[in-house]
Amino acid sequence: MPKKLLPEDTKIIWNAHPTNEYRKFLYEAINRNFIDSMGHTNFGKWLFSQTGKTLKEAADDHLNGYVAKNMKDLLSERRCEIISKADKEFIEAFDEAINGLGYDCENTIDSGLTWSPMMIVYGKTGTKSRPCAARIYIRENGITLRLFLNNVDKHRDYIENAPSHIKDVFIFDDGDCRGCNSSCSPKIYTINEQTMKKCNHSTFYFQMPTVKKLPDYMELLSRFYPVKKINKK
Repeated sequence: MPKKLLPEDTKIIWNAHPTNEYRKFLYEAINRNFIDSMGHTNFGKWLFSQTGKTLKEAADDHLNGYVAKNMKDLLSERRCEIISKADKEFIEAFDEAINGLGYDCENTIDSGLTWSPMMIVYGKTGTKSRPCAARIYIRENGITLRLFLNNVDKHRDYIENAPSHIKDVFIFDDGDCRGCNSSCSPKIYTINEQTMKKCNHSTFYFQMPTVKKLPDYMELLSRFYPVKKINKK
């Protein structure tokens, strides 16, 4: 007996169901040419850009030609009702600010995989590999900002004199490396003459970020990701 299709009110969540089960429903609900035109990788990327929507919502949005124009549009979708007003305000403000550094999220809210129900990933604009500078993890109890920072010692003077909500992330967290060197390549740097050895899987997280603290987050990011000036001939 053929396996039944997933119910139309099934939410799209990473690893909740095999990708092929989502695909079977959408194959019937949208149109076969649309699904057939995408290989497995491209289908997976599209599918999880719909994370948090029900299968019916994803199908209806496609059939009605809905495309979110900006972050405000994305955050107005029903799947984002779990996000508080204050967190939405932060996400919009951060999105605009990091765009100015040359990073964007391709106007997409993705699956948070094993980290959170949903996630916004900021990669380098206009590049194929899109090296990641930041992520925002979205959970029902709030959001977390994660920044991807390398060569910390280069910015030691700034960090040592930064506000506590910036500095403490480099010192007090859950990221002390416990011997997984071979798999995580721990970040080793010095703050206040103390050597820090932080697990690369747990740096650098800013819990409950706020609009008030946004200038400090952006000041930190701009030091690690300076905007390159274009040489005029």
